[in-house]
Amino acid sequence: MNKRKIIKMCINPHIIKTFLNLHCQFRKHEDYKVRNMLKCGGNIIINDHLVQHDGYYLVNSFIPPINTEAFRTVVKMVPGKGKNFFVNHTEGIRLAPISTYIAVTDKCMYHCWHCSASKFMKDATSNSQFSTLELKKIIAQLQRLGVAIIGFTGGEPLLREDLEELIASIDERSVSYIFTTGYKLTYQRALALKEAGLFGIAISLDSLDAQRHNGMRHNDHAYDYAVEAIKNAKKAGLYTMSQTVCTRELLINGGILKLALYLKKLEIDEMRIMEPLPCGALKNKLEEVLTDNEKEQLKQLHITLNRDSRYPKASVFPYFESAEQFGCGAGVQHSYIDGHGNFGPCDFIEPTFGNVLNENIQYIWVKMSKAINGPHCQCIAKNCDICKQLPRFYKLMRGYKK
Repeated sequence: MNKRKIIKMCINPHIIKTFLNLHCQFRKHEDYKVRNMLKCGGNIIINDHLVQHDGYYLVNSFIPPINTEAFRTVVKMVPGKGKNFFVNHTEGIRLAPISTYIAVTDKCMYHCWHCSASKFMKDATSNSQFSTLELKKIIAQLQRLGVAIIGFTGGEPLLREDLEELIASIDERSVSYIFTTGYKLTYQRALALKEAGLFGIAISLDSLDAQRHNGMRHNDHAYDYAVEAIKNAKKAGLYTMSQTVCTRELLINGGILKLALYLKKLEIDEMRIMEPLPCGALKNKLEEVLTDNEKEQLKQLHITLNRDSRYPKASVFPYFESAEQFGCGAGVQHSYIDGHGNFGPCDFIEPTFGNVLNENIQYIWVKMSKAINGPHCQCIAKNCDICKQLPRFYKLMRGYKK
């Protein structure tokens, strides 16, 4: 971690104002201690790599840049006043999810090996997708609810010609991301998305071996599209991320480290790494799911990559969602709207709690967050027996020693 960069971040006027406001509210509770808040911050960044992009400071792409109005949105969207405001922060109770991803289309020309939305996937000629007006109404409702990160996924979101218009409808209360295969992302399109207000883009890349990647995506040009998209996104000034579902083979044979070295050369801003989950195309392929020991290796990879300057900044999902950090935030910190308007905890969990096309989003969210009942120490998509203990972040804030 770059100490000089941390110091610069800590003296940023916007950041100082945000945390002073939070401090003034927290201090009304007798259990609140400044040192505990500092321990929380230290626990987050100790194995992470702070980055600066366009004057903004990011710990990772799971939370908005810290010196933005969107980050203030995260801080504010907790119920209660006075002592209750602090208590609810320490229990992970929220008035709105931090992030919501929207499957803006079912259209896709790929058939990816792990696709969580495989049951909805149509070919590129399908007409199954939201109208521009429907999506603008959904986005407006999400912003009124208090969602700080709005992500566009699919299907392949780049197939929508109105993406720039949709992104431009998002104001400073939220930041926006696109999650894509990189399909035909030209420099001109990347620049247009940036000028519309897009903050970041995550481009899928599963292997250094072009043939392997193409086979996993069932598209003969997938690898070239992904690499070219990364280059064009960087050139356009977008916060550029890669996204890799780490297979057992990639983890054990060191392929994930070789991929990281290559992505560093491409000057990627963040390498997002996920584990295969038993849903969608992998629902009946449990042999693809990592063992507990392999998952621990994947969590260690987060630390390895972020502490070695040869590699790019990395965000490994199992690490971030572990009991040592924030836990699984599905239905609490995060939510997902599928291509038919169904609103649920995340794209890896099938049960939904309502449809945003004919129900109020806030009503559905309240019902969902009550049912999920706070963050959990284990991924809900993988574990039916949900751990009831709070993850370490919340314990540290409250001052618990264990």
